[in-house]
Amino acid sequence: MRRIYILIAIVGGLVLNACDKDDFLDQPLRGRQQLDDYFSTAENSELFVNSIYSQVNGESWYQIEFFRQICEMSTDDNWAGNTEQPRPDITGIAAYNVFPGSSYINSFWEFTYIGITRANIALERIPEVEMDEDLKSRLLAEARFLRAWYYFDLVRNFGGVPIVTTYTELLEPEIRDVTRSSEDEVYDYVESELELAIPDLPLKSEYAANDLGRATRGAAQTLLAKAYLYREKWPEARDMAAQVIQSGQYQLEPNFADIHSVNNHHGVESIFEVEMITNFQFTDIGGTISTTSGSRTDQGWGWCVPSSDLENAFLEEGDEVRLRSTIIKHGEPVFGDPEVESFDAAPTRNKSGRINRKAYIPIADRESPYMIGQHALPVIRFRLADVILIHAEAAYFSGNEQAALESLRQIRERVSLDTDMSLSGVELRDAIWKERRLELALEQQRLYDLRRQRVNGMPRIASILGPNGSFVEYNTEESTDPFETTNLGEAQNKGALFDPSVHMLWPIPPEEIQLSRGNITQNPGY
Repeated sequence: MRRIYILIAIVGGLVLNACDKDDFLDQPLRGRQQLDDYFSTAENSELFVNSIYSQVNGESWYQIEFFRQICEMSTDDNWAGNTEQPRPDITGIAAYNVFPGSSYINSFWEFTYIGITRANIALERIPEVEMDEDLKSRLLAEARFLRAWYYFDLVRNFGGVPIVTTYTELLEPEIRDVTRSSEDEVYDYVESELELAIPDLPLKSEYAANDLGRATRGAAQTLLAKAYLYREKWPEARDMAAQVIQSGQYQLEPNFADIHSVNNHHGVESIFEVEMITNFQFTDIGGTISTTSGSRTDQGWGWCVPSSDLENAFLEEGDEVRLRSTIIKHGEPVFGDPEVESFDAAPTRNKSGRINRKAYIPIADRESPYMIGQHALPVIRFRLADVILIHAEAAYFSGNEQAALESLRQIRERVSLDTDMSLSGVELRDAIWKERRLELALEQQRLYDLRRQRVNGMPRIASILGPNGSFVEYNTEESTDPFETTNLGEAQNKGALFDPSVHMLWPIPPEEIQLSRGNITQNPGY
């Protein structure tokens, strides 16, 4: 945790990324500024809290967001994709030939702790600032929510991690004595933080339009429902999801294609989405995923591309509505973009000949310049359909199959699919899990779902990946896909190296272990 604790250097740059850059932010920084400068007024305190949000996506393409795409690449939904630029540090993780010192794993750890450090500072300093008490309570609740978000992101990737809750305890030499908390301790901490934050967070409808994207009560309740789900606290997950559903703050988008439209920021289904905040050559807000996952013939980099296995799941379900809004296939029209009648997915440069439609921006809607860091397409972290499916799964495992079926039917009705209301037992469970795959495909959920979902005590991912996994067998023995079977720049047996005794978690960055003098220990198998 070396760089996160060089606090003043971090703070010196972070406020430049705040949503409002007027007033004191336009003044030049002079050396190592004091924290008092950032907590001199209510306005400055709010700008500081704004900066905590920037690590949700990261301040550049590689810090946070691209690691999440690599996690998608390591599932049956995606290939690494780009076969034109050999990158063992990317394809190795996707294929489970994992290098513990990967810069992407290291960056994710480091910049997530930067977010935690900023939250810690805000929670220590804001109580001292003179301001309206309601605003103070809200800002503190936002910081708590974000701190919980960052620890949730860490624990589901690395297991138990060091819990650091104050800035003062980060100073030398105490930092060298920090050790990993257990996984249960981290989840307990996430839950307790969210329970404290929820009462003081506004409803989505209580925010002004220019404040949308801030943490809401529904966002904190959704994160808490997810934490319960990951721990198999089924009644708690069911009840918390029900609170979000019944809040009246959200509704399913009538048209599935509108969920990820570049013209529908913070739509009626969106619970938590934060725009990308760049910090490397631009000063405005813009996303990166449209470039990193775009076709190499369409100003994209070609990483994290959908698999034919995912496409087959839509086809088997007769799910044309979600398929056309999820996958763009080489040579076919782009749904929702009348200017593209035959898309070029560059199949000789792209393993699958497919591109993520949810990250695609139609030509008529593209900003100028159309480049990384400039895309007006936020990534939705939480949306109502996810919460309804959490409710369905938690209700099923709580013994209320009827409630599970009703929630499942809500999701399927939107895309004109019938629901077999006689489903029961493992058939109902599997239908709910399949629905999560189809509804939330390419939304950075698949790896964590496969890791947490268990069949007879074994994680589902172990039956899909590994030398005898269904995804590996499909690609090596059954597939006749014309793109994937001819472009062997990425090995057809991706996932064969998966080992459930090792790969249920990612490795702790070795430099963190070294800097802690061994107080932080490595995950098994790395």
